[in-house]
Amino acid sequence: MGLAQDGSVLLAVEVVHGEGRPAVQWAGRVDASSLSNGLQTLNRQRRLNTAKLVGLLPSDAARLVAIPAPDVPRSEWADALRWSLRDHVDFEVDDALIDVLEVPEATQLRQSRPTLTVVLPREKFVQVQTDADDAGLHWTALDVPETALRNVSALGEEEGKAHALLAFGEASSLLVITYQGELVMARHIEVQGTAMTSSSESREGALSRASLEVLRTIDTFERMHSEVSLQGLSVVLPPGSGEDVLPLLSDLIYVPVRAFHLSEWIDLSALGEAHPWLTSGVNLADLCALGAALRPMAEAAGRQQLRFVDEREAAGAGGPWSAQMGLRWVGIVAAVGVSVGVGLSLWASHATTRAQQVEAELAQLQRSVSEPQASNVTRELEELQRKEAVQTQLRQVLQGNVSATSMGYSDLLVSLGRQTQPGLWITGLKVRGDGRDLELSGRMTSPSLLPAYLRRLEKEDRFRSRRFAQIEMRDTVMEEGSAPSGVTEFTLRGRDAAERMATQKETP
Repeated sequence: MGLAQDGSVLLAVEVVHGEGRPAVQWAGRVDASSLSNGLQTLNRQRRLNTAKLVGLLPSDAARLVAIPAPDVPRSEWADALRWSLRDHVDFEVDDALIDVLEVPEATQLRQSRPTLTVVLPREKFVQVQTDADDAGLHWTALDVPETALRNVSALGEEEGKAHALLAFGEASSLLVITYQGELVMARHIEVQGTAMTSSSESREGALSRASLEVLRTIDTFERMHSEVSLQGLSVVLPPGSGEDVLPLLSDLIYVPVRAFHLSEWIDLSALGEAHPWLTSGVNLADLCALGAALRPMAEAAGRQQLRFVDEREAAGAGGPWSAQMGLRWVGIVAAVGVSVGVGLSLWASHATTRAQQVEAELAQLQRSVSEPQASNVTRELEELQRKEAVQTQLRQVLQGNVSATSMGYSDLLVSLGRQTQPGLWITGLKVRGDGRDLELSGRMTSPSLLPAYLRRLEKEDRFRSRRFAQIEMRDTVMEEGSAPSGVTEFTLRGRDAAERMATQKETP
C-alpha cells in the first residue's frame, strides 16, 4: 500500500499485481493535519497493522543529485560520495541517509557511470519514522516522488525506447524520463497544476514555462544518453484543464505528446464510481501514492529500489523513541506505582487494626488495676505501653507513606500518561518525600516542543501547583566525537530537587 500526504489530506492506494495489468484494489483519502494523525485515522478505517506500507517522503525532504559513480565497489558508493555531496545540498551530510541509483549503461557511450544519488537528512527520517510509530505502524519502505513516478512511467514504455512522463501538482510539477523501468533523469518544474484550469492568458504563460523546462531536459537527455531514443512525452492533465493545453504543448515540444490516461495502464474496475479522484483525473500526489504502491511489482522485476538504512539503528543503537512508546512506559510505571500504593494501604490497614486491638487490651487492663499490683503485672503493663507506642509510631509512618505514594506518586504518573506530545517523550521520573522534590527527564525531536508540553502539563491538578526551578537540555550524541543525533535530552527539576542538586555540586 502506498501512502502520500498532499497538504492536509493523506492519500492511500492498495494495488495487486497479477499476470496482466496491475489493479487498484482499494483507495482512500482522509483529512490529516499531520502525518501521524492521518495514519491513526486511516488505521482505524482500514487496519493497516498487517499491510506492507510504502511511505512517500515530501518533495522537499530529500535531494536527488546526478553525480558520477566513484571508483570503488558498488557497496561502498554511498560512503564514498558523502564528501562530494557537500557541494550539492544545503544541509549537513555527515549523518544523512544516502542511497544511490545507477543509471542504465546502455543509454550512453561514455565510460563514466552516472548515478542518481538520494540524500535524506536524518531529522526528516526520524520524524517520519516517529509519525508511523505514534500510530502503531511500521514502514516497509520509504520512497521519494521521483522513484514513485518512475514506477508509473515504466508502465508506458515501449520496448527499447525511453519514456517521459510529466505530472502537474498543487505546488509544482515533476518530469521523469525512464528506460527499462529505471530512472534516467528527473526535473522539478515550478508550475502549479491550478494554472492549467485558470484563464487562457495565465494558462498559456504557465505552459510556456513548463515547455521550456521540458525542452531543456529532453535536450540534456539526448546529449548524455544518445544511444536511446525517446518515444514521446505523456502528460497528466489536472481535472478541469482547458482543451487547448495538449495542443499548445504539442506546438512547443518537438517530441510526440499524448495525454496520460490512467485506465490504459492500470485496472481501476474494482473502484467503480466510489473514487472519482482516481477514475476521472489525477494529479502528481495521486500518481506518487500509486507509484509507491507499485514498488513491490518494480522490485519483482529487478529494478533498483531506495533503501534508507539507519546505520546507528543497524549497529544496535535502536530506533527513534516516540510519544506512544514513552506513554507505554509511563503507563507501566503508573500501574506499578498504583499496585505498590494499594499494597501499602492494605499493610497500613492491618497495622491500624492491630494497634486498635492493643489499645483495647491496654484500656481493659488499666480499668482492672485500681491498686498497685505485683511486679509481674507492672512489667506486663509497661510492656503493653511500649507496644502501644511502637504501634502508634508505625501507624503514623505508614499513613504518611501511603498518602505520599498511593495518592501523590501514582497521580503524578497518571497525569504524565494523559498528556502526550508528538515528538516528545518522558524517559524518567524521580520523586522524593511528598512530591515537591521532583525531577522529570525526557527526549524531544525539537526544543520548541517543550514549552507547549509544559503548558499542557500545567492543566493537570497534580502539576498545577508545581513549578520547575531548573531546566537542562543537551543534544544526544550516540558516540563520543560523533555529530548530534537530532534528538535533544532535557531534565526539569522542582525547587527542592534543584536546591539539592546545587548542594551536591558545592560539596567537595
